[in-house]
Amino acid sequence: MAEDLTNAITFYLSVDDIQRDDLGAIRHWNNLMIGFCESLIWLKGFTSDQVNSVEVKSIPDKKLYYEKGGKLFFKDSLLPERNLPSMLWSPIERGLPVKLPSLNHNYFGLEEKLKISLEPTLIEREAYAMIVPLNILESYLSTAPAIRLSNISWAIIRPNFAFLLGKPLLPLAAKVYWQHQDFIIPAGYELYPPLLSDDLSYILNAKGTNWIIWNEDSSYFVIRKNQLSALSLGSFRRSMKNINETAL
Repeated sequence: MAEDLTNAITFYLSVDDIQRDDLGAIRHWNNLMIGFCESLIWLKGFTSDQVNSVEVKSIPDKKLYYEKGGKLFFKDSLLPERNLPSMLWSPIERGLPVKLPSLNHNYFGLEEKLKISLEPTLIEREAYAMIVPLNILESYLSTAPAIRLSNISWAIIRPNFAFLLGKPLLPLAAKVYWQHQDFIIPAGYELYPPLLSDDLSYILNAKGTNWIIWNEDSSYFVIRKNQLSALSLGSFRRSMKNINETAL
């Protein structure tokens, strides 16, 4: 069998320096190295999966290369495009530092205050959580096989709603979310600017003990991870019983 040399190829990506915020979606890929040459930002160290990922494809006006013999070739081209530029390389998180002051609700300062918000995105990610009305969940649990619930944990978050975490998601009419670190974000949205998402995650949840659930209006609420329990009809009934007894 012929050896697959794909992973032996060194891939490079370049963008103009003014586009550094467009790199926010890949800033957490700690296998990447970054360098600066004149007015360009260079990245190297991509795996073949990363080069072909939605995150990379979504970066506008990028140039993708592979290296051979000290020359750079456009991806999928057999003709050399330019010489490999000479520069110093450092880890991407060091080359793209973000300095944030103490937390001030939804505002964080760089040179000036910057609002953190949710913005629609075309990037597709696998759904990982949902918020579902309790009556819909109860109806489903009454007939659902236990195996279908085995990877799902849950908690009641409001008087009439439950938060479900895990995949595959249950086939329910519910609001769906995807996960980024300890952030649970509505499907079809991402934090803006994306460059700050890792730092914001640390500020809001430094110990990693909570899930941060974002709403589409850019507000959020917190669920402690130890609040969640394995989903089953029995755990649902016990939780509902506790709520009804507390309300008396």
